[in-house]
Amino acid sequence: MHFSEDKPAGNYVITAYTPQSITVNNRVYDSSLYVSPAKLVHDVPLRNCNQLSIETLQFIIELKPELLLLGTGHHLQFPAASIIAELANQKIGFEAMDHAAACRTFAVLA
Repeated sequence: MHFSEDKPAGNYVITAYTPQSITVNNRVYDSSLYVSPAKLVHDVPLRNCNQLSIETLQFIIELKPELLLLGTGHHLQFPAASIIAELANQKIGFEAMDHAAACRTFAVLA
């Protein structure tokens, strides 16, 4: 049997997660962040879904991702319907997931 290493395309890889943190490229983050295979923003000033607004997500909208995975912590939460509608209006796919599911899904998609 032939084995080959599957290396993710991109600069940023989630290498571990706990209920309180995400490790990206072996650096631990314990606050909100935006991560894509090509970009990492670690000073996102959000602590929960109630703080989400179009204004706080504007920098993500300007990046024009195909899909936004929102990790919402230990329990699944959903942002306001108006936020989901605006993302759809901007042609950005959206999925809310608990922290662990979002990390696993990112790893698969990246």
